[in-house]
Parts: sequence; C-alpha cells; structure tokens
Amino acid sequence: MIKSLRWDGRLVRTGVTLLCSLFMMSACSSGPPPKLYLLEPFDVDAGTIQLAKTSGIKSLGMSPVELPGYSSDAQIASLQSDGTVNQDDGNRWAEEPEDAITRLLSDRLRAHTEATVLVEPWPRDYEPVARVEVSFDKFLREPGGGAQMTGQILLLSGSGRKLLKAVSFNISHVGFDTDRRVFFMAVAKGIDDIARMAVEEIQALNIKS
Repeated sequence: MIKSLRWDGRLVRTGVTLLCSLFMMSACSSGPPPKLYLLEPFDVDAGTIQLAKTSGIKSLGMSPVELPGYSSDAQIASLQSDGTVNQDDGNRWAEEPEDAITRLLSDRLRAHTEATVLVEPWPRDYEPVARVEVSFDKFLREPGGGAQMTGQILLLSGSGRKLLKAVSFNISHVGFDTDRRVFFMAVAKGIDDIARMAVEEIQALNIKS
C-alpha cells in the first residue's frame, strides 16, 4: 500500500509539471490579436462619372470571384524576395477575401455604369444584359507592399449560355511602404482596373439593353 501511495504521488507531481508546461507554452504562443483590414473603394473620379453616363448598360449579373487557395484564407498572402509565399498570421482580412473582392468589384461595376449589378444568386425574373465572371490565377502582396494580380475576365450573355469574350489581365500596383494599408489600397485600385476593363469590353461588344 505504501509503495502504491508513493507511486501515485509521483504521478501527481508529474501531472502537475506537465500542466504547468502546457500553461507556459500557451502563454508564450498567445500574443496580441491580429490586425484586421477592410477592403474599401476609393473616390470616383471625373473619368469614371463620364464613363458611367455613356456606358448604356442598364443591368449586369456577376458571379463571386475565385481566388487561388493560398489567397482565399483570411491571412494576407505575401510574395517573399526568394519567391516563396508567406501567410501573415498577424495581419488578416476583416472578412473572407473572396467576399471582400466580390463586394468591391460589384461596387466598381456600378460606379462605372450606373447600372443595377447583382451577384448570384439573384431573383428569377432578373435578366441582366451580360454576366461578368472574374477568376484570379495570382493574387499576392508584393515585397514592397503593393499588389500583384493576374487572371481572366469572362463576359457571358445574360442567360449565361454563351461566352462573349475572355479577357486576360496582369495588374501590378507598386507599393512604397510595407504598411498593410498600402496593400489594400493597391488591391482597391486593381479591382477598379478590372471593373473598368470589363465595362469597356462590354461596350465594345455593343450589347443592347
């Protein structure tokens, strides 16, 4: 019985030591909460207003954007100088990146057309003039703080049954500061570029509302 009690005591001491170690590891691993960044549009310029007045586009449909797997996480994905990709746990998107970019792209399409722009799924009786689908092959924060994005814009008929045109894009906005807000401003400019390209291509197709 005495041996048993001594053995149990050693077990208790060992258990306490393990618990203390776990608490210490937890305290060391827990730091300040990550900074969250919201993707916001910038002010509409005079050229955008003029394009909206002459676009002739009354309604557009849009699918949610598609991002590469490494960029679809809330952690900001950055390209390192050695070519590797780092996901920053201390700086994150305030919402899912695909949701944020879809929201901003629809906002910029409205700004460039003054049209009704709805993101799928939309009401059954909604008949857009054309549909816009954007998929990204690359979407990264550059080492200097800017943004690099490549991919395709697919323009489809209002019914979605016919591909009208596929347009590739390769957009890079240089950043001169590593502050993560610079990256989000660069992203906002790039999304505006994509919206402008889509509207100009739809106009060139001479689709009637």
